[in-house]
Amino acid sequence: MTQIVFAVISIVITISIMLIAKYIDRVKFKGLTGSHKIVVVVFMLAIAGELVYLSTSFGLLEYVFEIIASIGVGLVVLGITFQNKLKNAAAGLSIFLGPQVNLGDIIEIDNKVGVIKEIHLTKTIIELKNGNEMWIPNVKFDEEIIITHKGNKQD
Repeated sequence: MTQIVFAVISIVITISIMLIAKYIDRVKFKGLTGSHKIVVVVFMLAIAGELVYLSTSFGLLEYVFEIIASIGVGLVVLGITFQNKLKNAAAGLSIFLGPQVNLGDIIEIDNKVGVIKEIHLTKTIIELKNGNEMWIPNVKFDEEIIITHKGNKQD
């Protein structure tokens, strides 16, 4: 019961500090430009202090740390599980953002020559000379030697 009383008193004090800072800004600093920034900083410090006080008083930080740790473990497990997909997606983003490979370029990979028809997040589709399609994981553009022929059209 005493924790709740102290929490209410703390909230009242914080609100009082914020109102006093706003009053001082309005009355004393009305001609001073940029004074509202000081008030915002005071507000932010008061709110941050209040959150820390209430969190430690009621033991809320324990739950926050447990949640953050659980999320971290979950992300590590997902990262390991989807490692190849994530590598392909990162390589796909570098292909999208970089000027090295574009639609219509002729590329040579694994002793096969083809024209780039589609670039997706995880794969690139090329059309071979015989009309077949070849799907290339985008990570191959980072791991293997690929020869590109810019501006050429396949015969």
